Amino acid sequence: MLCKKIEDHGIRTVLITDEFAGRDGASQSLADTVPQADALISVGNANEMVTLPPLTRVIGDLKPVESIAGGFDGCLAASGGVDIEIQAIIGATCQLGFGKLSAQGY
Repeated sequence: MLCKKIEDHGIRTVLITDEFAGRDGASQSLADTVPQADALISVGNANEMVTLPPLTRVIGDLKPVESIAGGFDGCLAASGGVDIEIQAIIGATCQLGFGKLSAQGY
C-alpha cells in the first residue's frame, strides 16, 4: 500500500476509501492492510443493497443491469424495480469521499 511507503518516510497518513464489505457489511472490506494503516475514513460500502422503484419511462434496455458490477441474475423485479448493490449506479461511490448523487422525478 502507498500508505506504508508514505508512513515509512515519517509522514502521518489518513486513508480515505470506499469499501467492499459484502451486502451485510460483515466481510473484510479492504484487500490489503498494513500496521501503518491505523487511521482510515470510510466513505461507504459499495456492496450495500438498494431498491430502486419502477420508472415510468426507461431509455434503453434494463437487462444489462444483471451483468454489471453490483447487479446479478434476478435483480430485476417483476414490478419493474431493481434490487442492486449501490456500486451498480454509475458514479454512486467515490473512494475520495466527495460528490453528491441525487435524482429528481418529473
